[in-house]
Amino acid sequence: MTVRFTLSAGVFALGALTSACSSRRAAETLLLGDHFVLAKGIAYGGNEHNRLDVYRPRDDRRRSPVVVFLYGGRWQSGSKEEYRLVGNALTRRGIVVIVPDYRMYPGALFPAWVDDAAQAVRWSVDNAHRFNGDTARIFVVGHSAGAHTAALLALDEKYLRSAGVAAHVLRGVVSMAGPVDTNWTDPDVQALMGPREGWPMTYPASHIDGTEQPILFLHGASDETVAQINSSRLAARIRERGGCARSVSYAGVGHVELVVALALPWLRRAPVMDDIESFIHDPKRAGGCE
Repeated sequence: MTVRFTLSAGVFALGALTSACSSRRAAETLLLGDHFVLAKGIAYGGNEHNRLDVYRPRDDRRRSPVVVFLYGGRWQSGSKEEYRLVGNALTRRGIVVIVPDYRMYPGALFPAWVDDAAQAVRWSVDNAHRFNGDTARIFVVGHSAGAHTAALLALDEKYLRSAGVAAHVLRGVVSMAGPVDTNWTDPDVQALMGPREGWPMTYPASHIDGTEQPILFLHGASDETVAQINSSRLAARIRERGGCARSVSYAGVGHVELVVALALPWLRRAPVMDDIESFIHDPKRAGGCE
């Protein structure tokens, strides 16, 4: 991966609102409604980076499914504040959204961010009910580097177990444009993944056993940052072992456009939001198990 993604920058890159707005804040003011309540900067661990934001649908009369959203940034950049549009979009579908910050390189090496993500899931299990979230319906959705982390949470049980929760506490995982079936070739990524002898443990495919919860892989067919074959190949490996996985490819959609399609579904770039919502409502069916 060679591009750092900022959601608002992606919006402007697509030309949406460039004539109407001169800043990210102005754009978000136009795009965000009053349909959610935002709780910001909640600690979920002891590190200074262990903070999360919670987006709660304002008119939720029943317990809502919960999405823990893991953003990308080559394991080196990004922040939860950049993903308000994702929280906005998912809460419009009646979903509680939790967006954690996490440790990054060079301040940390693998598996620090995976450990942090597992702790964020643990916090969600313990606390989502305070925001009317259904703790029996917790999902992880990750984009790019965050999708790699999400895949490891799904496939390697040790992270969630170490955080003090059952391996199958997640109802399902969505991997969006993740480098989930590749070798590390870029020097900076090699450095942050730690000693070479430990790299096999960083590869999600090393941990497939066929008992995983359903995983939905979403990828843009025109992604020039992370090749689409990452998603289709790992999904195939999981199915070969008897697991539940489905891969969806969107024609004409690139790396940035994939998450923009989630955050701004009305642009009609791709039915990413609809596919994720279907998966949340019926992960086995939408995940290819039935």
